[in-house]
Amino acid sequence: MNLFRYLAPLGAVLLGACSTFSVSNQWKDPSWTGPSADNVLVVGITKSDTYRHIFEDTFVQQLRAAGVQAKQSYAQAPAGAMSEKLEGIIKNTDAQVILTTRVQRLEQKLRVTPGAPGLGGFYGWYGSAWASTPDVTQYDAVTLETTAWDMKTQKVIWSVTTEGVGASNIAKATQDLAKTIIPKLKADSIIR
Repeated sequence: MNLFRYLAPLGAVLLGACSTFSVSNQWKDPSWTGPSADNVLVVGITKSDTYRHIFEDTFVQQLRAAGVQAKQSYAQAPAGAMSEKLEGIIKNTDAQVILTTRVQRLEQKLRVTPGAPGLGGFYGWYGSAWASTPDVTQYDAVTLETTAWDMKTQKVIWSVTTEGVGASNIAKATQDLAKTIIPKLKADSIIR
């Protein structure tokens, strides 16, 4: 399995545009023995340079705040860099782990909340229940996959799937994602 084959941009979907996250799946390679990384290269996988810059800058800032050296991949990789270009850049980095995030799935969903019927006995309740209008909300459900790659072996050593509700503030969403992911990376000794 070649790491660089998986780093190509996957789509123009908003990367990291969720306001809250929950972890739905998490995996760590049981044969990986470390050592824990203190230097990470962050790769946001999207065709949008703006989203990539915001995502990588914000995630790097959060990693540094957690005491880990981190760099953005866009600082070394030009816009639209394909696998071949990334390979040279990644080989020349001193990062021990590459941390990638990609959109796995984006679904539009509807939430329907029935209207609240009034009080006042059965007839008051029945009249308002019949006339009340349900509240209908449409939202984007985003599933992200964040993967840690060991630089020495170029193999996946850790992966987590997170789910959240779409939002427009990518920097805030990335902070929320980092607050979900970084403690798990530390708990699994992927980073120091």
